[in-house]
Amino acid sequence: MAQKVEAQGGTGGNQWDDGSQHDAVTKIQVGAGGNGIQYVKFDYVKNGQTEEAPLRGIKGRSIAADPFVISHPEEHLVSVEGWYTPGGLIQGLKFISNKKTSDLIGYDDGTHFTLQVQDKKIIGFHGFAGDYVNSLGAYFAPLTSTPLTPAKKLPALGADEGTAWDDGAYDGVKKVYVGQAQDGISVVKFVYDKGAEVIIGAEHGNSTLLGFEEFELDYPSEYITAVEGTYDKIFGSNASIINMLKFKTNKQTSTPFGLEAGTAFVLKEEGHKIVGFHGKVSDVLHQLGVYVLPITN
Repeated sequence: MAQKVEAQGGTGGNQWDDGSQHDAVTKIQVGAGGNGIQYVKFDYVKNGQTEEAPLRGIKGRSIAADPFVISHPEEHLVSVEGWYTPGGLIQGLKFISNKKTSDLIGYDDGTHFTLQVQDKKIIGFHGFAGDYVNSLGAYFAPLTSTPLTPAKKLPALGADEGTAWDDGAYDGVKKVYVGQAQDGISVVKFVYDKGAEVIIGAEHGNSTLLGFEEFELDYPSEYITAVEGTYDKIFGSNASIINMLKFKTNKQTSTPFGLEAGTAFVLKEEGHKIVGFHGKVSDVLHQLGVYVLPITN
């Protein structure tokens, strides 16, 4: 059920309400006049269909700002900043999505307010308006970032040594960190995306003085499709260690991390992207496995 945040500003003019039954806001149109914001107009989406709400306020001699377009479903409206006078007229508005921020429309004069609820998106608006917009409030709904298809866990490959670790599955991988020791890969760390929130995974293994090498993806248009690697026994030990990793995406292939030697392996599933990692580790990396989700264009 949607959460209603009360309108901020004055109660002049007529009360209006676009409702809370939408899936998201997709377009915002605002006009500013000499005394403040003269009108607002919102487009919404519901079950894939666009719904245009009526213009709230009047056009008058207002100057229309460039429409603020939101690319649903990857993008959603997170918050609205505004200012209103003691007499209850909205002076200025600014709209913030998870991807961008609009220019200030109008003036940042008067009492400042913010319409925002943590971990929720705006799906509707309400307020008061006459010749100008007197107040603005919003409806919020939880972010639905959970994939409809559960991620599939592919078995880890390498040597059955060390302690198991598991980062779980996310929406995608944004960055890869690989650290090397004298004999192979000593540590890995991954940065993930979950509902537009950056999740920094734990370090698995022991970092050395050599530090980390990085492989950054152009997320979300770029995603990992496969991981190639090799593992081999260390001299004087029965344990095998992963000594090379290489990450393939839909756009490029990373440089090899480490030196290729021993048994080769590939982690991939056709038509899927990698969205999480798991494996086994001691002071070095022994095994690596992945979670995959179907690629949806």
